[in-house]
Amino acid sequence: MYLSKICIKNFRAFDYIELEFNSGVNIIIGENNSGKSAIIDALRICLGYGKSEKDFYIKESDIHINQNNPNEKNKKIQLDMIFEVGNNSTVRECFYDFFSLKDGKVTIQFHLKFEFIDKGKRKYFKRTVWGGDNEGQSIPYDALQEIFHIYLSPLRDAVSGLKPYSYENKTSQLFNQLTKFNRGEKKHTLTEKVKKELAKDLYSIFENDEKDWKYILLEGQEKVNKHLEGTGITQKYPSIDMSYVGREFSDIVRGIELKRPIYNAEKLNGSEQQYFKLHQNGLGENNLIYTSVILGDLINRCEDSELELYNALLVEEPEAHLHPHYQNTFFSYLNELKNRGLQIFITSHSPTITAKSDLKNIIVLQKQNNKISPFAFSKLSDVDFNEKNHRHLKKFLDTTKCQMFFANGAILVEGITEALLIPELAKRFLKPKTIDLEKEGIELVNVSGVAFEHFGKLFNNKDAAKRLLSKCSIITDSDPTEDKPKSDRAIKAEVLEKNNLRVRLATNTFERDLFNESAINKSIMQEIYRGMHNDTDDLKGDFSADILMKKLKSNRDKGDFALNLLDKLKAVTVFEIPNYIREAIEFVVPIKNNDY
Repeated sequence: MYLSKICIKNFRAFDYIELEFNSGVNIIIGENNSGKSAIIDALRICLGYGKSEKDFYIKESDIHINQNNPNEKNKKIQLDMIFEVGNNSTVRECFYDFFSLKDGKVTIQFHLKFEFIDKGKRKYFKRTVWGGDNEGQSIPYDALQEIFHIYLSPLRDAVSGLKPYSYENKTSQLFNQLTKFNRGEKKHTLTEKVKKELAKDLYSIFENDEKDWKYILLEGQEKVNKHLEGTGITQKYPSIDMSYVGREFSDIVRGIELKRPIYNAEKLNGSEQQYFKLHQNGLGENNLIYTSVILGDLINRCEDSELELYNALLVEEPEAHLHPHYQNTFFSYLNELKNRGLQIFITSHSPTITAKSDLKNIIVLQKQNNKISPFAFSKLSDVDFNEKNHRHLKKFLDTTKCQMFFANGAILVEGITEALLIPELAKRFLKPKTIDLEKEGIELVNVSGVAFEHFGKLFNNKDAAKRLLSKCSIITDSDPTEDKPKSDRAIKAEVLEKNNLRVRLATNTFERDLFNESAINKSIMQEIYRGMHNDTDDLKGDFSADILMKKLKSNRDKGDFALNLLDKLKAVTVFEIPNYIREAIEFVVPIKNNDY
């Protein structure tokens, strides 16, 4: 079984939100303060409800505050989880009280409600828990023991979590859960009986008359008892016996130490190997080691049918302390684990991880007017977003283009010239008010061509639940010919305009329109291109936009020209912007009291 949906009401940033999940990897992305951690914490509360050792509790500060209505007072938090049961899955009897039957489909449902009670000096939460459809339907707590999860925080202390004999020793947890091990080519079963026998064998060394360990211990014990006798009252002083720790299997594995070899074994040439202790490693490397130990424990649980029926891994910001290439390999490995019966939930604001993800695994949290809504590619039908659209985005969504999922808005352009110049034009020369696109959280995306449909479909769906809530503009060329005022591909782009998407066309092309916008523009651009080609005769006089466009054929020349023009714009005080560019910018920028 797997968690297919969670509903969160009046918790932290959410008044109400529903999230649907895949059975494998689920990537939750969004800007800062968009509710990613709140979702992970809601999962921790639900999945860990039946455990005696909880690491998270509901607090008064967790109650949702409506930032748009100061008079609204909420007192109740409710969390609902729905698990899908596969056709071939065998559900244990303890879950029967969780069953819900709707439209001929059986699901397992678990509900938690927390009501805040304020009696002056005495404040507390009244908890209500039930399974299935009807509040009050009791649930057996042994069913909750079948649900297991591990949470990896973004600022975890890897050294403490791996240190021998520490309270939260994850290494010992891994070995305590082992049920099988390989010895040569034969696989052995590690039952509780076998564990006791192994511990007994090891402990017998300390009691062996032939070994010094026994007599060392007796010597220390005798010295302590002599001091007790000397400092105590006759016949009333205590005496003690000493023993080595290790009588139980769990005692032994608590002392396992992780360390990293310094030298390659092939280079030792008979020399003794030396080791780095964990505290000598970098944060990123220790986090990988820590996570690998955790995954070893989880996969062991997934493979052992006698353990939990459901296992989940919750990871916040796996990019913490990892450089981009390590993020790629780590995330690729997590994707491989989805076939091992493990459901994975990841929160991130890393464009690197987003770019490597299957789009259908991504949930985007969008915050608009203090309200957060989810956008999930998995909810888009083939009509909304077909396989061709998916394949194109998968191919072209690099770390730069992925940043639009975290932005307040996006501007899509077709080439390097627009990508370089538009931010500077908006920041320096936009009228009546200049706009710093980066400061406003607007992402400018160079689609490197005219394939706007694949990006535009993310913004123009008539159903708000099936589109990104931020606004988007497309800026592209009309490319008129003698017989047509607009090219076919410009007309195709215009058709995309609806809802949160606007399309603005140049009268001709971007460079030509800038050139023809004013005499000052023309003079500046002529000066720059002459400087690039001093020996070209037809550039020495007052040349036209036709000459400029004829010369700007190669992408290299266009790029160099754009860079030179950008440098010049930083030095001049006057430059005119065509109206279609102004309209495109103003549509995406969230201007107060101005709804475009």
